[in-house]
Amino acid sequence: MATAGASTPLIDQYEGVKARYPGHLVLFRVGDFYETFGDDARLLSRELDVVLTARGPDATGARTPMAGVPYHAVETYLGRLVRKGYKVAVCDQVEDPKVAKGLVRREVTRVVSPGTVVEERILGGPDHSFLAALVDSARGPGAYSVVDVTTGEWFHGTADGPGSEGLLSAIAPFQPREILWASDRPRERADALVAALRREFRSARIEAAPAAVAHETLRSDGPADRAPSDRVGEADGRLVAYLQVAQPRLVPHLLRVARGAGDRRLVLDAKTLRHLEIRHPMNPDDPTGATLFERWDETVTAAGKRTLAFWLTNPLADVVAIAARQDAVQRLVEQGAALEGLRAELGRVPDLARIASRIAGRRVRLPELGSLRDGLRVLAGLPSFLERSGPDATLARLNAALGPPEELVALLTSALPDVLPATEDDGERFRAGHAPEVDVARGEERTALAELAELERTEQRSTGIKTLKVGYNQVFGYYFEVTRPHLARVPPHFRRRQTVAQAERFTSDALEALERRLRESREAARAAEEARWEELLGEVDRHVAAVYRVARAVGEIDALATFAHLAQSRGYVRPTVDDSSGLLIRDGRHPVLELGLGERFVPNDVELDAATSRLLVLTGPNMSGKSTYMRQVGLLVVLAQAGSFVPARFARIGLVTQLFTRMGFTDEIGRGKSSFMVEMTEVAEILRSADDRSLVLLDEVGRGTSTFDGLAIAWATLRHLHDATGARSILATHYHQLTELVRSLPAARNAHLAVREGPDGIVFLHRLVPGSTDRSYGIHVARLAGLPEGVLAEAERLLRQLEAEGVAGAAPRRGAGRGPKYTQAVLLGETAPTPDPLRDELGAIDLDRMTPIEAHRRLGELREKARTARDAPGNPP
Repeated sequence: MATAGASTPLIDQYEGVKARYPGHLVLFRVGDFYETFGDDARLLSRELDVVLTARGPDATGARTPMAGVPYHAVETYLGRLVRKGYKVAVCDQVEDPKVAKGLVRREVTRVVSPGTVVEERILGGPDHSFLAALVDSARGPGAYSVVDVTTGEWFHGTADGPGSEGLLSAIAPFQPREILWASDRPRERADALVAALRREFRSARIEAAPAAVAHETLRSDGPADRAPSDRVGEADGRLVAYLQVAQPRLVPHLLRVARGAGDRRLVLDAKTLRHLEIRHPMNPDDPTGATLFERWDETVTAAGKRTLAFWLTNPLADVVAIAARQDAVQRLVEQGAALEGLRAELGRVPDLARIASRIAGRRVRLPELGSLRDGLRVLAGLPSFLERSGPDATLARLNAALGPPEELVALLTSALPDVLPATEDDGERFRAGHAPEVDVARGEERTALAELAELERTEQRSTGIKTLKVGYNQVFGYYFEVTRPHLARVPPHFRRRQTVAQAERFTSDALEALERRLRESREAARAAEEARWEELLGEVDRHVAAVYRVARAVGEIDALATFAHLAQSRGYVRPTVDDSSGLLIRDGRHPVLELGLGERFVPNDVELDAATSRLLVLTGPNMSGKSTYMRQVGLLVVLAQAGSFVPARFARIGLVTQLFTRMGFTDEIGRGKSSFMVEMTEVAEILRSADDRSLVLLDEVGRGTSTFDGLAIAWATLRHLHDATGARSILATHYHQLTELVRSLPAARNAHLAVREGPDGIVFLHRLVPGSTDRSYGIHVARLAGLPEGVLAEAERLLRQLEAEGVAGAAPRRGAGRGPKYTQAVLLGETAPTPDPLRDELGAIDLDRMTPIEAHRRLGELREKARTARDAPGNPP
């Protein structure tokens, strides 16, 4: 229970609400405060730093902990609670305390959680706010259902693969703020799913999903939706069940949206999104970490910002759809300077979708309704620009979708005044003549106010007190105020009400009568306005789905115009995306880093082909740019399949359906996983999932274990990618022995990032050149990092000795165990072992000059010598 012993009617009422809303923090309206009691009060005090007091004592002497927040500031406190991941039930007084008989009736009027909030002041920005429901099933692939209640967009589908990894991959691009899960697997598997969700979505609120409810098929914003599978239908039903409690008014308006043409997308799992830094930097604590989205976001609308983020995290995987998006960008690029006129007009459009959601949820404010009206008017002028862009199927579709609902525009124009008050309390909500009941009440108010002004003038004349004035405060209402020097002239029909420092305040029968008329007319006006306001919202509510569609069109046009603007201003080129198996980029540039480095950034080519050159082994010194090069390749593919032009001289990309990366060095100590175990787990997932339409980018596989173990794993991984998977792959490594394997693989080649050696050290050229290198220059990088000179000198001595003895370049040999037995002796500075005469003798045999009988006899002699050497004292068995 939430209380701590005290029992009163109010506390009992609060406990009843808590029982109906388990797991919620209940904010309970009591007068001018939203109060919490018991454990909720302790939590509120701790999380919001508000004072913890106590209510009571009751008849038994018990006191109940209590903490509250002012009602007028509740949105601020709700925002803080939601951002901390709490689900809050707001319980309001639903009858006037002045007329209530006994305890005031209270009901929960809204439930606020990270994935169901629609209020702008709580959301904290225009980014998508997704709520996800997941179904993990032993009967087949898992399913997901994801909705943004602030924009009306609903997505659903099956997992990208088996198990929790497939579900996480499917929802990773959404980055949901709240996740509901269900599983019919054994308890340990369900627990593993929840643990994986908590690791991957650390800021999300996660809880078990409610039971699914029957629901109508979602309306689709596009081609007719295919019938969902049983598990997808279950995910939809569980999400609907949750929304029917939290946001029931919004459910009928939600629109099913496809993630791409035919729901096909370039799959980017959570690790790839993180490694490529598409939406968030790999190091979230680094405020300077630039991302692809940050460098590409020059949108001018909130809807465009969301659309761009969605396109970059859900690139297309259909060449026809990609070409259609690129065609639209091309048309806009060809508009030249006129493009900026379109962007300027778009910048005047408010966040239509968010306003529509607040209308449906009855959380909209008067200024927002005015913004909706004005924004829809702006859109009426945009089609003419799009028509001038020339024939294009995508722009034509968006042009048609931009048409604002004429009935809605007419309704808002007739209902709202041209100039709106900043808040509902600052002026009248409706245009004169729109609501006769309101006009009558407001007219009576204006008449009473005029009579009040006339009463003030009348009393000034009759008393001769020119400084007499009528005032008002919330405690005493209206009054006459007379300063002390004139108190002798106060007429006998004045009755004293209040004494202040320099004056006395009075009332009269006439003033009280006028005050009653003012109060009654204002209450009538307020009641009539509130009734008409609810009627108006009901009328506008019928157009919510249409506004959602218009908002989606605005977002798409803004995102396309942003691609065109970037292509114009930065000199990007249109890439060709086709069904080939190639990947050819000339003078490609990193789309994020080049903006900071300018002309200092060194462009590089990319040339992969599944048939002839699908695997590239990349060597080069530390800091030479291997990881940058691989990220560049990945980001250029993402941009091209999102429909953007790219920073390159030329680009042709064979369609990629999955993009996998393994970069960085992390561990999961809390789960008992070392960094090497994490690396191997990720590589295993890639090798299981990749196919000949995948792009695989691996950075230094095997570096987390011993040299020869790591080399063997990297060697086997490389061969598997080449022989079994057939994926276009780039593998960066410091295992220079891998370059020898490449020479034996027909569809693999070596390349390295060049350096120039000079008297003062090396210079990183960052230029990709064919062939391999056998130097890593690790000591040079250590010097740049500031290692002590004594340490560097010792490292250089050991390196020279290792290289002289062949340890550094030794490849693994069958039966060689962990490597040559003299490795540790060299590291300790001991004398190197003597050469092996048996090996020398074997190497000197000239087989071309020997008969088979001579070769057999010579082999027998060498075998005897080997046995003798093995059995000699001091040698291991």
